[in-house]
Amino acid sequence: MRKERPKISVIIPLYQHWELTEILFSALEKQTLPKMCWECFIVDNGSDAVPAQESLPDFVKLLECPQPGSYAARNKALQDATGELLVFTDADCRPNADWLETLWKTYQSLSSPTLIAGGVTVQRSDKLKPNRIVVYDMAMGLPQAKYASRGYAVTANLSIPRAVFDKVGEFDGKRFSGGDAEFCQRAGQAGIPLVYIPSANVDHPARNSWEELTVKLRRVKGGQVRSGPAKRRLKYIIKTFIPPVWAFWFAINNKKVSHAQKPIVILIQTGLWITEMAITFKLLVNGKMERR
Repeated sequence: MRKERPKISVIIPLYQHWELTEILFSALEKQTLPKMCWECFIVDNGSDAVPAQESLPDFVKLLECPQPGSYAARNKALQDATGELLVFTDADCRPNADWLETLWKTYQSLSSPTLIAGGVTVQRSDKLKPNRIVVYDMAMGLPQAKYASRGYAVTANLSIPRAVFDKVGEFDGKRFSGGDAEFCQRAGQAGIPLVYIPSANVDHPARNSWEELTVKLRRVKGGQVRSGPAKRRLKYIIKTFIPPVWAFWFAINNKKVSHAQKPIVILIQTGLWITEMAITFKLLVNGKMERR
């Protein structure tokens, strides 16, 4: 009997941290959408040690992408994916059991090709003690609803019909950060809308150290300052040296943290702003981007 072509292709880039996949694979195993309806690609992006295909769950297909960068890795999977809906998440995410089913139903209900941004809930791991960094990241990390209101979404939970890639092209494979926003904006310019479906949720672990926050900040600033058109890069450079009033306002009105925690969030945001300015200056001097 001929096997039915998968409706969905799940694509997940990975660099070094294969230990994260245990929770990810467990969550994918519990999906309510039958496995015959979807396929899953893990794209290793140059890890020091890569497990054999035989050691992975039977629903996972291993690919390798030697070109550095998660967007290059995602593009690699596009060449092998057969689904009409391409669903992207990250190795450290834990999708809800009905994640794929909700995304597929949403896709079927839409009358034209549309980007689907699913919810991203930043949660503290049960193994971690709550600290100030965890509180900050749970309040400020990955605000997908805010991003979606601005016409883009993070690839921690973003679904893109194959027809959209056929129309606007692939991700910018040279980027280490910001390729999701750039793609969504390019699609928007082509008349392709984005909808936000918070019920199609994935959980993302909260960062719990200053180092984790600054590693992400270096990656994001590298994408803003060293990638894309000169006019756009200049905008981000100028914006870096302006106090982040929007972030302070977002923290003050954030319902995820108590009134006692809000000053902590604002204090950490201030420290990150100072660090952001230093990172931007270094990027302008030597141009070395962070890929982690």
